[in-house]
Amino acid sequence: MPIVNVHKGFPRFHTIVALTPDGRVMEGIYDGYGRVNDEDILTEEEREDWDNWDKVKFVLRSSYQGEKYADLGKSRDELGQGWFMDNQFLLFCAMREDFKNYAEYKKYFKKYANWL
Repeated sequence: MPIVNVHKGFPRFHTIVALTPDGRVMEGIYDGYGRVNDEDILTEEEREDWDNWDKVKFVLRSSYQGEKYADLGKSRDELGQGWFMDNQFLLFCAMREDFKNYAEYKKYFKKYANWL
């Protein structure tokens, strides 16, 4: 399911858990600028290296089962980058439980968001 910023108006998709390799777990509202509940996910030093963003694992709060960082797979890039997510696609997602896999997610993103 997509993770979008709070301004898109879909609480299910902006209430998240972010986990970092050093064990930090942040839960709350994602703003689309790397902050949860107005707190930076990465420290200022960590943000200097863009590769650190690839190490953060993002999970929708509704799907989080208390897993540890090592228990989760790598987070995929968000196709609509949170801000630019098409509302038609978000409405489609809101009516679903989940996607079988990332390939199915991309298929429906392409169909409804017309980006790819």
